[in-house]
Amino acid sequence: MSWIVLIGDENLNIDSIKRINHYGCRNTYTLQSKRCAIEYNKDYIHYDLVDNLLNYYDKNESTNIPFSNPHFILMSSSSKDIIKKVLRQDNFLKGVYVDPDDGDIVPIEKFIS
Repeated sequence: MSWIVLIGDENLNIDSIKRINHYGCRNTYTLQSKRCAIEYNKDYIHYDLVDNLLNYYDKNESTNIPFSNPHFILMSSSSKDIIKKVLRQDNFLKGVYVDPDDGDIVPIEKFIS
């Protein structure tokens, strides 16, 4: 299983994720108000809204988060490739940062390049 954390402003939420057309998906489920699942033929993606994740970042890491009121969504998948494929879609959210849990929070454009 692979995962990253999407970091955005107050507009980043499960509803903004559900509005994305995930190309090639078989089905989209809203499991709870804070969880959305995308199903492909062999892969899946789960999006989970995570409250108060800022408390888990150390001071050096949190300085890389450019939002005064950041929102966090854990994006987990059966495949790292499907995560990158979805993030590269032309309709994916703009202005989002990514924490791939390697100590480097970066803009989505840098992560997918």
